[in-house]
Amino acid sequence: MLHLFRRDSRAQPSDRYIEGLSQWSIRKKLLVFLLPAVIGILAATGIILNLFSNYYIELAVGRSSLILTLAQAHEVDNLLQGCREDILSLSYRPVTRERLREFMEGSSAARGALYAEAAYVGEDGDHQFAFIRTDEGVEEMPADVANKAKNSPLVVSRKALEYAPGQVALSDLAEVYYQPTGLGVAPRPRTLAILRLTTPVAGPGGAIAGYLILSIDARAVRNLLSLYNSNRSPILGFSRTSENRQSMFVDDRGWMLFQSENVEEPTRRLSVEDVKSGLSGDHGKPGFDGAFRPGPRHEGYWRILTSLQQGQSGMERSEPDFGPPKLASSEDFIGYAPVRFLEGEATEPVVVGGIIYVDRSLLPRAAEFGQINILFLTTMGAIVTLTALVVVLGGAITKPLARLTEAVGRMRLEGRLHEIELPESDLESTTLKRAINRLIAAVMSKELEIKAKDERLRSARAKERVALVAPKSRRGEDGVLLEDMVGESAAMVRLLERIRKIAATDADVLIIGETGTGKELTAEAIHRLSRRAPMPFISINCGALDENLLMDALFGHVKGAFSEAKSDRKGAFLAADGGTLLLDEIGNASPRVQQTLLRALSVRRISPLGSDEETAFDARVVAATNVNLKELVATGEFREDLYYRLQVLAVTTPALRERQADVSVLAGYFLRLAARRMGKGELALSRGALDKLEAHPWPGNVRELKNCIIRAAALAERELILAEDIHFEDEMVDGQPVMEKLPVEVAVEQPALDAPLTSRQRKALRALLEHGPFTRQDYQEAGGGVPQRTAQHDLQDLVRRGILQKDGRGPSTKYTLSHHREG
Repeated sequence: MLHLFRRDSRAQPSDRYIEGLSQWSIRKKLLVFLLPAVIGILAATGIILNLFSNYYIELAVGRSSLILTLAQAHEVDNLLQGCREDILSLSYRPVTRERLREFMEGSSAARGALYAEAAYVGEDGDHQFAFIRTDEGVEEMPADVANKAKNSPLVVSRKALEYAPGQVALSDLAEVYYQPTGLGVAPRPRTLAILRLTTPVAGPGGAIAGYLILSIDARAVRNLLSLYNSNRSPILGFSRTSENRQSMFVDDRGWMLFQSENVEEPTRRLSVEDVKSGLSGDHGKPGFDGAFRPGPRHEGYWRILTSLQQGQSGMERSEPDFGPPKLASSEDFIGYAPVRFLEGEATEPVVVGGIIYVDRSLLPRAAEFGQINILFLTTMGAIVTLTALVVVLGGAITKPLARLTEAVGRMRLEGRLHEIELPESDLESTTLKRAINRLIAAVMSKELEIKAKDERLRSARAKERVALVAPKSRRGEDGVLLEDMVGESAAMVRLLERIRKIAATDADVLIIGETGTGKELTAEAIHRLSRRAPMPFISINCGALDENLLMDALFGHVKGAFSEAKSDRKGAFLAADGGTLLLDEIGNASPRVQQTLLRALSVRRISPLGSDEETAFDARVVAATNVNLKELVATGEFREDLYYRLQVLAVTTPALRERQADVSVLAGYFLRLAARRMGKGELALSRGALDKLEAHPWPGNVRELKNCIIRAAALAERELILAEDIHFEDEMVDGQPVMEKLPVEVAVEQPALDAPLTSRQRKALRALLEHGPFTRQDYQEAGGGVPQRTAQHDLQDLVRRGILQKDGRGPSTKYTLSHHREG
């Protein structure tokens, strides 16, 4: 390899090294530099994973040890609680020999070797008797033998003498020795290790008649610990050997009383030989010679005991100064939990001892050795695999660069420049190819640059903030504020002038205008500028109610006029007395309603439904319609005399397309209104957004503009609303109205359906294609909740173009597709 660096003898070593590397292939560089890096990364990754996995394995084993400790303490708590309930249930009735014997025999059959002895100490010698459980059954112990026994059951503890009925005293672990009695199959001495429960027994007058004593065989508690440390444990997660685990029971003064043993030896004597091995301290406590208490130098033990005395449980991860002998590569996990006993229902449980569990686990060390083996095998496999990949991929990676080099060489031989056309294989070769092509296309760059600048200028202008002019405050001659009459165009000025003139008179008015042009606002302005302004302004939509409801709403009724008439109702004419009554969508009124309206307007008197008396009213009637009433008169759908009665004074509300100059003023007004209601601060329109608004034809007029602005304000994510934030009801992605046709099968049957439709009309008619005759409400539901006025406008447009045919009048009007009629 040294010949690669033999160039100029005067070159510096670093220069020679770099020059030598420049002659290497990519494949060779990958092999030389990548393999050591991968090996190092794998080694570092393995070490880090080993550290973290050991940590979490130790954490899992520690938590498992704590759970096992808590489970053992919980089982001992439950055992003591059950024994407490047994002695209390036995003490609630007078204690006799027969009853006590029956209890011992029944508990021996039901609960095994739990209770070792039972005794009752009454007022005198005749009321003192004791029973002991043997392998052959339950025997009564003679009083003289029981009295001579070590820790006699007929001796009541000083602590129990202070208790009242219902309270139970638990003694320390004590050893009882009975001399041979001559009873049973073979006379022999008996030695028991017990925990005594003592409770007072109340006599007939409530005084204490004696004391009931029930002794728990301590081996039953020890066997619980042994069970949880065996492979028969109720919470066994996986099988483990028991040599490295040990549980011990300690009392609240630090005495080690007994340890867990082999679960297969339930009758084995209590012992602490394994856990006290190598410890120094006190041997034998009063009443129990087998106990052991470590000395003060065993600080870890006493630290745990202090926590137990305070009722705390926990787990320590350290090498203990007590417990079974430590193995050479084991990890130490020490769990501890207190054992509590409830002496009385009115008291809190007291700590009477605790469980200390020592687990010298080999799992972390075994996992560590296993991970080292896996890391070695993984590293060797990675080296072999990576070497093969470098050899194979090196050629594939360098192939695009070789093709690009050949293409450049051919171009030099041809003597002319042209774009290099090669498939894109990787980022480097693609980037290099594009750089060469950019150099070749340098002549075209200026033109592209100019176009890009123009586009940026247009984009900047479209995002320019527009200063929208606030609408002028309009007031009537009496200073009445008309804040909703927004607009500065000539058409709006003429409308306001017409409103002022009409308001000065008291004649009825007919307002004509398309949907969304503000007919109701115009009626309110006439009312507010007139002498009737202090009186009510009542609005009734004649197209929203059927005939009967509309008659009731207009003229009212008297009590009993029909079944639901529980009281009198004035109706709109009387409710608007002295003020103004707006009859909106008057063209939808039925013939009956038209006739009643004509008479009411002629005589200025009405008769409520169910009444024969007429009542005069003084209300100015303003009618509004978005249809041509003259055409309805010509077809007989509207009464001619009512039309001329209403058209005393007429005013036309201009469509928004006729007052295009007001779009910016209205947009600013609605934008400020929406921002204030939504709490969005100050919002503004960009030049592009305003241009888009001014270019729209606004078939929905001012209402559509208002909805569009509110929608943009609600969805705006910034203070400046751009053109892309403006969405119309009938637009495609490019912002133009959607004008689709009905399905082909409909167009074939009726040429009139070839006319362009809005997306709203297309959606509704497609749903109603096979419906047959349908109402305006059906059209609203088929269009996905189309507003009432919008639906009426759409239907009138479709009727006018011959796509639909209309039958009937008012809310009962039915519409039918033209091809259905012809069929």
